[in-house]
Amino acid sequence: MGCCASLRSKKIASPENRMDSLHIDAGTFVLTNDKRFQEVYMLRTVVSTSQYYEVRAAIHRETNEDRLVKIFRKDITPKIAYEKLKIEIAITKTIDHPNVIKFFEIFEEPSKVYISMEQCKGGELFEEILKRKNFSEQQVAKIMKEIFSALAYMHEQGIVHRDLKPENILLEDKDDLINIKIINFSTATILKKDAFLSGVIGTAYYIAPEVITSNYNEKCDIWSAGVVMFMLLSFYPPFDGNSDKEILEKVQRGTINYKNPIWTSISNQAKDLISKLLCPLDQRLSATEVLTHPFIVENALIPDSDQQNLVSAFQNLRGFRNSNKLRDAVQTFIATQCISAHDSKALKEVFKTIDTNGDGKLSKEELLSHYKKVMGDDHAEEEVSQIMKEVDTDNNGYINYTEFLKASISQKTLVSSQNLRRAFDLFDSDKSGSISAAELKKVLQGGNNTDDHVWKQIIKAFDQNSDGEIDLREFEEIITRSL
Repeated sequence: MGCCASLRSKKIASPENRMDSLHIDAGTFVLTNDKRFQEVYMLRTVVSTSQYYEVRAAIHRETNEDRLVKIFRKDITPKIAYEKLKIEIAITKTIDHPNVIKFFEIFEEPSKVYISMEQCKGGELFEEILKRKNFSEQQVAKIMKEIFSALAYMHEQGIVHRDLKPENILLEDKDDLINIKIINFSTATILKKDAFLSGVIGTAYYIAPEVITSNYNEKCDIWSAGVVMFMLLSFYPPFDGNSDKEILEKVQRGTINYKNPIWTSISNQAKDLISKLLCPLDQRLSATEVLTHPFIVENALIPDSDQQNLVSAFQNLRGFRNSNKLRDAVQTFIATQCISAHDSKALKEVFKTIDTNGDGKLSKEELLSHYKKVMGDDHAEEEVSQIMKEVDTDNNGYINYTEFLKASISQKTLVSSQNLRRAFDLFDSDKSGSISAAELKKVLQGGNNTDDHVWKQIIKAFDQNSDGEIDLREFEEIITRSL
């Protein structure tokens, strides 16, 4: 750090000037941990196994939080499967939606790769289908609303799953059907607007006909979701057979098997929606359109969150201030990596309540409508405009899930001494007791094209004792200032 820095250069080095261009999101902090996996987690029971990996329950040693861990053995994983793993990590990191599985961190050791992710104690939706005798139409509608909410968000981002099926949908809790998580993005891809894909990918029962015969787009996921809905209502697949070849031939013919007597008791609304999902590509609804279908709108009503939770969330949103990007980065890390499942559960329900159209993000109109109900009309427009200004840190015109979490949770909880210490330790990778420009860059660089000089200037802006690094006291001052 130059000892002759002028007052003018100090002004230029302010966090507002130097960090505004940095892009910070939930995926920024899904990093490869340099520690050994067993130092951080205790492995528990095997949840499921596949050809190249197993999924096990685990406990985070420091926080005692439950996790799922996907474990790949390098010696039996072929190159193509390893490449799919890289794709799965890259795509899942970009998705910020309450109904898509969240990754926490990656461990790469000489013989294995570990992916730590959210725990879902309810197991696979497929297992729930097998053990239940029936689902009510209200239950089906609520499950499908969550699936289509995630698909609407993903498709807007250009993400196509390509293997949506009940085995790739987890229930967050036992006996709770309204909180699902879509998993397994190993066959997912990014699709540019108005472009098409080719190549048969997926599982026979759920593959859309155009995937078999021609080019296809994101609506292949809509077909797959339609098959899931059909099975939830009837407990058998719409296209069955003794082999994949026989199943795919029936898929191409498109003749749905409605012969089971159960269909006499299923509503016309449900049948109408299925007919608009399991149909030719050019007639098929988009995920956003499905969310406005009467079957979803009338049957998947989400009860308002506890009034006190709504009031508390809006009070915290109203008091949130986005003072600088370093503080924003730390708060994002804490909201996505440190807050317990218990603390975030109530806020997730508040988010869903406010997200009236179910697209996985909050518009100003949605915020204003619920703000008036909860907080009253006085100054509502002004207050909500201020909330949007402060909380929408990526300036896309909406409040996404992580932006909502970090702004609506109690600041006292968010910046507790334990959470601040974990955040500091993330940056202080060499455990020297202070954060250097190189360490700051290592965590925050990501896709940001920022030269080394800028990182040094950021350090200088917050370095109160002018030693060229940020110690824990300086770090805490940066984050807690103005709270």
